Amino acid sequence: MTKTLQTGGLVKEKWIFSGLVVVCTTAIISGFWFGVWFWFVAGAVLLIYLAWWLSRLIRLYRWFQHSEQRLEPPNMFGILVAPVNRLVHERQKAKAVHDNNKELIQQFRTMVEALPYATVLVNKSLMIKYVNERAEQMFGLSQSDVNKNLQQVFADSKIMRLFDERLFTPDKAAKEGLKMAQPTAPEHLIKVRLIAVNRYRTLLLAHDISAMEALQKSRKNFMANASHELRTPLTVITGYLEFLQNHSKDVPSVKQAVDQAYGQSQRMSQIIADMLTLSRIEHDSVLAGEDEQIDMPGLLNRLFRDVRHGVDARQHHFSAQIDSTLWLKGNASEITGVCLNLLHNAVLHTPPGTHIELHWFDRSGRACLQVKDNGPGIAAKHLPHVTERFYRVADSARQQQGSTGLGLAIVKHIGLKHSAELHIDSAPDKGSCFTMLFPLNRSLVNR
Repeated sequence: MTKTLQTGGLVKEKWIFSGLVVVCTTAIISGFWFGVWFWFVAGAVLLIYLAWWLSRLIRLYRWFQHSEQRLEPPNMFGILVAPVNRLVHERQKAKAVHDNNKELIQQFRTMVEALPYATVLVNKSLMIKYVNERAEQMFGLSQSDVNKNLQQVFADSKIMRLFDERLFTPDKAAKEGLKMAQPTAPEHLIKVRLIAVNRYRTLLLAHDISAMEALQKSRKNFMANASHELRTPLTVITGYLEFLQNHSKDVPSVKQAVDQAYGQSQRMSQIIADMLTLSRIEHDSVLAGEDEQIDMPGLLNRLFRDVRHGVDARQHHFSAQIDSTLWLKGNASEITGVCLNLLHNAVLHTPPGTHIELHWFDRSGRACLQVKDNGPGIAAKHLPHVTERFYRVADSARQQQGSTGLGLAIVKHIGLKHSAELHIDSAPDKGSCFTMLFPLNRSLVNR
């Protein structure tokens, strides 16, 4: 298009010069024929001047058409100097940008090839624009698939689910990803996720998680098996301790030792129960049949009364704000575990006199459970770890004895099963706030 316009412009200029040449030639002939020497000389000078300008313009045009190899233009002066200098400057900038882009593209290719990820770059039309070597090995692709549509290449693959706008957004696809069998080696498990580069480009990344999944499965099986194996002997030990409690009332020293042993056996029983609960939650998935409409106002009021009147909470101050119209869709026993763990933690990890608040409310259409306290708070370095198994921040003997270190881990995994978000806001001497935000599809209004 540009060349056509430029050629047309040159043809127009040639017609103008041709007309001027005809006029000048006519003036010369007429002046010579009729003896008017002024017109003869003027026409001749003008004709020479026009011929000179025409040669300059032709040289400039040829330079413009073939300036990729040489940036220096032909010598110009007068009114052509400024536009030619501007054109040279713009050409130099364009060349610098082009060279820089080539270098960046080369660096990108080198970096992507060095990463331990299969990488496929697609545009907004899902056309494949780049495939690295690992993607070729993992997905069975080749460089001939570049510029093909992703749907054409992965027609029957689960990978296309990531691009289904009804199920996934780019942010969610990047965070959660998709686990699937490797197309070229079904015995391997891979995780595929999307990274939005900009509005026009998206990275499809995949890596092998077979070893990690095997390790996770082994760990979970160990936890479950160990818990089951410990439960039987512990039941026997607890039974004998209860017998000794009933027959050692007359010997205070023996009774004290037996009571302490019985208390530790009860704590170990709770740890085993929590381990079994956590193992079950991790292995199970939330099925549609497990969901039920939970009367959260009734449930929270009942749990709130039980915790407030508990032995450990007699010196705490409580308040609650519960939306009586807001229900929840989910597993009732697991949601009960979330509420109890958050309330018990607030009591267990704060000193007497602490004020504890329970809130259940609607936040932009999403059900929100919140437990706040004005206790000692948690240092920032501990916040990323408080939901890990057996991680405990408190140092007091009472808190160490009462806590199993599994409560928040259970809360976290139940939240994940219900697609809820757990937020923990805390700072030393400023209290703590634990917030569980449930998705829109689980929040129900019952009026």
